[in-house]
Amino acid sequence: MGTTKLTRKEILAEDPVHEGIIRIIEFFRANGKMVGIGVAIILVLALGIYGGIQYLDRLELKAQETLGKGMDLFHAEVSADATDDPYSKGATPTFRSDSDKYKAATREFSSVVEGHKFGKVTVIARYYLGLSQLQMGQKQEAIRNLEQVSSNSKERTIGFLAKRVLATEYMNSGNFKGAGDILESMIRDSQYQLPKEDLSLQLSKVLVAQGKRDEAIKVLRDASSQAAAFSSYQQQVATELAKLEKAPAAASNPQQARP
Repeated sequence: MGTTKLTRKEILAEDPVHEGIIRIIEFFRANGKMVGIGVAIILVLALGIYGGIQYLDRLELKAQETLGKGMDLFHAEVSADATDDPYSKGATPTFRSDSDKYKAATREFSSVVEGHKFGKVTVIARYYLGLSQLQMGQKQEAIRNLEQVSSNSKERTIGFLAKRVLATEYMNSGNFKGAGDILESMIRDSQYQLPKEDLSLQLSKVLVAQGKRDEAIKVLRDASSQAAAFSSYQQQVATELAKLEKAPAAASNPQQARP
């Protein structure tokens, strides 16, 4: 019985792995120039992306530092013997007046908002910018910034804080409907994680100011029934509720109202 001898080329050709390697080598031989250009483009893109990431990281770090400085200035101390340099007395900044410190803080927060358009750092800076502007009497600018923060769907906690400030500002300015709408929406919001008893107390005052005493009582009763045990606001809710419940009876019987 005869045997068939295979050549080395034929043996290697039957190996699928080796065949694949041969095809790759042949492809590079035939298209070496184009492959080189493609690799070069990929490298340029990779370096560009890496450089862009590094640049954004530097911007983020700078924005965080500026925000931190602004917050230090916002919470700075006020002293009659302060100098032009707020850090002349040490690491804690000191200003001659509240106006001076809020102006200084505003510059820092504005720098973040104008130079760093996206991200949590910008949202926080805009929130504090609104607070600073309120302190300086720039109410229109402050409300515009706070409303923008309050509508942010990604940073909801900061948005809730902005809504509370807006509700207080609306109430103080006589816009009771605007204040009530904000407070009611937060009380109904299941994602609101801060104590809702505080919101109910504020809402009850808004309703009373509108002459809606019965609605105010209902709000406080709901808050009292839903309050967590030993809540820090529980006693305040109970006290305010008792005062509102007694007020109509005292008004209908002036004799009881006399000491």
